[in-house]
Amino acid sequence: MAIWTFETVRPLRAFFEWLIGQMTKWLNELKGDFMRTFRNSLIISLGIAIGAVLLALPALRLPQVMADAYSSHRFPVFGYIVDNPVLSIAAAGISTNPTPVTGVSAAHVTWVFGTISGTYSGCTVQAKTSYDGVNFLNLGSAASVSVSSNAVNAWDIYQQAPVTTGVTTTTVSDTAAPGFGQYVEYAFACSSYGTSAPVTITAIYK
Repeated sequence: MAIWTFETVRPLRAFFEWLIGQMTKWLNELKGDFMRTFRNSLIISLGIAIGAVLLALPALRLPQVMADAYSSHRFPVFGYIVDNPVLSIAAAGISTNPTPVTGVSAAHVTWVFGTISGTYSGCTVQAKTSYDGVNFLNLGSAASVSVSSNAVNAWDIYQQAPVTTGVTTTTVSDTAAPGFGQYVEYAFACSSYGTSAPVTITAIYK
């Protein structure tokens, strides 16, 4: 019968201690490799996701809102346009610079005169519009204005609404526009002129 003594067991104990140490070391190394692999995979996946989003952004488009096909009251996306044309009136007729107004169908206009020098009579303001930016046609009829010191003149210009059903065809004209085009300007004229007529113009387009 074998007799187990301390001297015979010690080598076996040492072997098991070495084996346990090696297994513990291997498990720690395996855990470290796994965490590094997981971390690297997470970083790569996040980078791919961010790259895909950045590539997709230029292709995004905001939804477009379509106007009613039968409505003449098509408001600009910003609601309205406020314009203050500058005009230096002296002893002759003169026109304002054109204002971009694409998409509007109405205008609220005021001409407020300052201190007048001389006498102006038979004065009118004719609104004109252009579809191509070159040829200007009369927009409605001329408005008769009072040109005297501190005189206030206010009027509206409305585009005629079409019928609610079917198709509307306006009368062809080379002098009168059926509605607002891309630009609007105002032509001032009188039958007789003074010397100076400073004026403040405000036009609100909708």
